[in-house]
Amino acid sequence: MLRQILERLFSVVERIVTAVLYPYCLLRERHRTGTQVPILMYHQIGHPPGSMPERQDCVTPARFERQLRALLDSGYQIISLGRLIQLLNDSPDALRRCVALTFDDGYHGQFRNAYPILRRYRVPATFFLVGESVGSHAVLPHLDLEGGRMGEDDRLTEWRPLSWDEARELAHNAMEVGSHGASHRSLGHMRQDEVMDEVRRSKEKLEARLGVRVEVFAYPFGSRAYGDFDPSIQAVLRDAGYRGACTTVVGRSDRDADRFALRRIPVEEGDGPFRIRAKVIGAFDWTGPVKEFWQRLLPRKERVDLELATAATSAGGTLR
Repeated sequence: MLRQILERLFSVVERIVTAVLYPYCLLRERHRTGTQVPILMYHQIGHPPGSMPERQDCVTPARFERQLRALLDSGYQIISLGRLIQLLNDSPDALRRCVALTFDDGYHGQFRNAYPILRRYRVPATFFLVGESVGSHAVLPHLDLEGGRMGEDDRLTEWRPLSWDEARELAHNAMEVGSHGASHRSLGHMRQDEVMDEVRRSKEKLEARLGVRVEVFAYPFGSRAYGDFDPSIQAVLRDAGYRGACTTVVGRSDRDADRFALRRIPVEEGDGPFRIRAKVIGAFDWTGPVKEFWQRLLPRKERVDLELATAATSAGGTLR
């Protein structure tokens, strides 16, 4: 109860502080010599099913389109994560007024609701897929949807994994596909040999089934404070042939950013046009250290080490 009260209080304070910082960040951006590039982090574009509590990271299609239009109307160029990494390496000054869109987990709702909007506005995005989840009927374990069956609730269908045909459609129509691991377990909770298998197996499977190169990665759960990634895990990714990886650590990236520990900015349903502009300009960055401090004080709530087979059994689906 105390935790919930503190989280709600911080949410109110955060919105006030971020709004107050916006004019300062706007002025600073106009006189900045370097480039700070925002990577926006989305999860679901759709609606929470009746069996799921309201989720802040579930953005309705109408809200997502408003957020996208706010970026474009503000003069931002939207690029893929792979393109961002390439420009960070070769020409960081070209990234001014650029923003990358990323989607974690590979839900059907992303294909049904976000993909048509991205196509309509002719902008790319990066979709991080769970290798062993694509093509299955099992919801991911951390969603806590035990007992939910596809078909009982049309909104629940939005939370099923992408089919291989849907993933292939994304990969061959201006969208970038990255890996989100093979099973969506925290890499920091695995032995070194398991980490190697997790990142290689996902990459190889996605490349073989989709016919594209998979060169970017998003750490499942992605917290540095909770140990979801560390230098040894980053080295495994580099050796496996990835060019960069995203975390859930809040912030933006510049030319000196670690390509295998890229920060991102979470996007929520409550983010209107002003909030989106404030977040990409840097007014939200101050929450990064606060979030890490909070995580070091409290145990996490998510389940981070369950196999996909658990979800298949509980959701009445099968992996294939």
